[in-house]
Amino acid sequence: MELHTYKHDTPPLPHMPIDPHRSNESRLACDSRYRSIIGQLDAMIVLVREKPGVDLTRELDRLLDVMMEHIGSENSYMELVGFPQATQHRLHHQFLCGNTAELARRYGKGLDVLPDELADIRLLWLEHIHVHDRAFEEFLES
Repeated sequence: MELHTYKHDTPPLPHMPIDPHRSNESRLACDSRYRSIIGQLDAMIVLVREKPGVDLTRELDRLLDVMMEHIGSENSYMELVGFPQATQHRLHHQFLCGNTAELARRYGKGLDVLPDELADIRLLWLEHIHVHDRAFEEFLES
């Protein structure tokens, strides 16, 4: 069986600029949440490829928890600073959560979660980071 390593193709995470109202620790926590989301997806992809039919209940619950925490913090921060594209950004967050929650729901009904489905969620997150979060970063830097 061929295993794929996804960590090598993960582009750099967005750099959140240092803001006088936001500590360096807060920026690092945001980056670590991205790493955590992508890392959890990477681990689940490998696990499903190595052991088809493996129980992913805990992993999917943990992923959704991390996603919700990250999204909640980011949505609050966008509101606080008056980001003009906050609505579009929040809608993309909902799209990401909806797709992930649908996988968890299907899995909970005894249906298989395929590695490619997890890889699709991973790609959606990378797109979100590179499109939506970069736009937010540029706003913060202006």
